[in-house]
Amino acid sequence: MLLIHKHLSLAGVFELLTYEHLCYDTICEYMESGEFMTKRQWVTKFMLMHKWVLVCGFIITTLMTMINLIYPFLNGRIINIAFYDKDMSAFLNLCLIYAGILIFNQFVVATLNNLISSQLMTGFVFDIRRALFKKILHKKGKDLSGMYSGDMISRMNHDAADIMNLIFWSGLWGYSNFLHILFAVCFMFYYNIFLGAFTVVLVPVVFFTSKYFKARAQKVNKDIAAEQGKLSSYLFEIVKNLREIKILNASKKVRSVYLRKTTSINKMNVENGRIEVTTERLNSFITLIAQLLIFVICAYFIVKGQMQLGVFVAAISYFNIAVNYFSSINSKIVDVWGQTVSLQRVVDILNEEEEDYKENHPPKQIKEGKIEFNNVTFGYTEDRPVLNGFNLRVDAGSTIGIVGKSGAGKTTMGNLLYNLYSVDSGKLLIDGMNVNEYNLHSLRSQVGIVHQETILYDNTLRYNLSFTNNKDNDDALMEAIKKAALYDVVLTFPDGLDTLLGTEGQELSGGQKQRLAIARILVKNPKILVFDEATAFLDSRNEALIRNVMSEMSQDRTFIIIAHRFSTIKSCDKIAVLADGVIKGFDTHDVLIRNNKTYIDLFSEQCLGGEAV
Repeated sequence: MLLIHKHLSLAGVFELLTYEHLCYDTICEYMESGEFMTKRQWVTKFMLMHKWVLVCGFIITTLMTMINLIYPFLNGRIINIAFYDKDMSAFLNLCLIYAGILIFNQFVVATLNNLISSQLMTGFVFDIRRALFKKILHKKGKDLSGMYSGDMISRMNHDAADIMNLIFWSGLWGYSNFLHILFAVCFMFYYNIFLGAFTVVLVPVVFFTSKYFKARAQKVNKDIAAEQGKLSSYLFEIVKNLREIKILNASKKVRSVYLRKTTSINKMNVENGRIEVTTERLNSFITLIAQLLIFVICAYFIVKGQMQLGVFVAAISYFNIAVNYFSSINSKIVDVWGQTVSLQRVVDILNEEEEDYKENHPPKQIKEGKIEFNNVTFGYTEDRPVLNGFNLRVDAGSTIGIVGKSGAGKTTMGNLLYNLYSVDSGKLLIDGMNVNEYNLHSLRSQVGIVHQETILYDNTLRYNLSFTNNKDNDDALMEAIKKAALYDVVLTFPDGLDTLLGTEGQELSGGQKQRLAIARILVKNPKILVFDEATAFLDSRNEALIRNVMSEMSQDRTFIIIAHRFSTIKSCDKIAVLADGVIKGFDTHDVLIRNNKTYIDLFSEQCLGGEAV
């Protein structure tokens, strides 16, 4: 499955687009406090952000409910006046009142209700997604490896909308239904105590019938949400790599996996539907029996002369209101269970511990770029340290190379430098200051990394270049392009800096993508620059071209080159040899090739492999 940690620079996109524009309102401040909140507390927090609109919503809902409940009473009175009182004047007056209430309800109250509903729905889902978005951006490095991109998108879109429905529709709608049931029962008691008692008995019967199916429906909804998140990740991965799938002729296998995952979700949806239908049919049967009994009771009192026709019509209407609204509540219970699952999935993210950006620390300028790893121990898991008592000193303005076998901890050094992860023990200092004490935004703005896998965005060349800096100065962008030896290529672009690069820069060659990544870093202009296997996938011509670019970039900054090709690092001021999480040697190429066994072995393996050295 596609994991977000493979594309860590994606966080840079989100950070740039949102961070400066986020309002640190109540909800965000609470998130930053790191305090765990229950589902109810989160719902309350979101509701308080729109409390006055909610108050208006409840007022309008109450008014609409009362108007709806007055109609059966008026109908009953109109019938009794026509059949028993024979008073035409009273009949017409009551009809006018009825018409006035109807017009007021349809054109005034309903309009206000629509406006408030639109405001609430838009505001709720925006704030939920904003809080989720910020939390995802600020996830700790250790949480990125287990995060499915498709699942996060599902939580942002589907689950956030479900919470809005839970708060708004299930909240105001449930409140309205409760009022309908309560006052309908009160009217039933007002008309006839036996009718009221019978209605009260019916309500718990329907309730306990639906409760029986609750546990099963909750589990099915939770499983469906989890599987849909995984399916979204799978689809995201497939669409992203369609070209590779065609090259590998893997369409048949991909289709088979997709159908298997979809079939599994469909089976769960069928089971969920079966539970819903069973609940609804059983309640409908109980309701039908109850309606027949209520007719019998009303007929008995009419025959006895103890009930008028208008009362009978009104009582039947109120009974149907009570039963229908309770049945409506019952039919929505399964939806509410599903929405509760969505709420839990969102709350799980919102309650995660996030990176401490040290906002209270003033930004510190890295003036020299001196780096010290002082007895650093770090592991992605507690029982498997990658660096173990690691010591390394990099002088300011120097260019050093890092070599070692896969898994030796080379990339980990870069992750620690921009504080994606914190060391388990020891100290990592930049200009004599612990990286944990830096304002995180300030630190990451001054440390740049170019990875072997270039991440480009489906946008213009200008967007990709100015992505991390908000710079839109054409002269500065073109200067970076020239330094990255990309100027001649850009001259061929039809719209220059405004040329669309396509998905992941599909119109560019591998070398051009890598040089574009270098140009982007040049625009950022960091004091400390790390090349992490940046030439690993390039041919010798492009590697030589980028080596020349790297030589120019090393001026006035600390430059760390992580590479497995010795041709890339031979000219470095010094080379650090990593093995088993420690430094096995740190000197120039000429010294290491004569005296350091680990370095000699690595060099020999590459020569035997036929690679250029």
